[in-house]
Amino acid sequence: MDKFSLSERYRLELHWDRVDYARNGVCELTNAHFSGPALMQADKINDNDNIMLDFYEQYVVITKNAYVGKFSWGEVVYNKDNTVSLKDAMITHDTELNRVPKLKDSDHLIIDTKGHETETHAYNLLYKTYVVNEDTTLYRFNGK
Repeated sequence: MDKFSLSERYRLELHWDRVDYARNGVCELTNAHFSGPALMQADKINDNDNIMLDFYEQYVVITKNAYVGKFSWGEVVYNKDNTVSLKDAMITHDTELNRVPKLKDSDHLIIDTKGHETETHAYNLLYKTYVVNEDTTLYRFNGK
């Protein structure tokens, strides 16, 4: 299967060391961090903030409704290796969406930040998001 790629300029990756689903509708991400080319042009990321992740394009074959998760974090730490560490990171979603596959420790997200430049962000509240495995292969839930 081909590796999944997104236009370099707008690619923001979200990685973590471990996921925990101890609470219904909440996925806690241990040692979460952003990386990718989008960080070089992004405004400063604020502490205690969130973005809405839109998984619909990938999950349309397994959900009847939109699949949007709220990704939130606490403290933000900019690292020397051009990554951004996010403390107390979690993805929350409506509990009726529990039938979607759970994230694995080895997965990561690729977030498309196109349309979220300063002048257009207010018109694009959702970030298109894709789940990929450790080999950067896009999960395909339609069996193809």
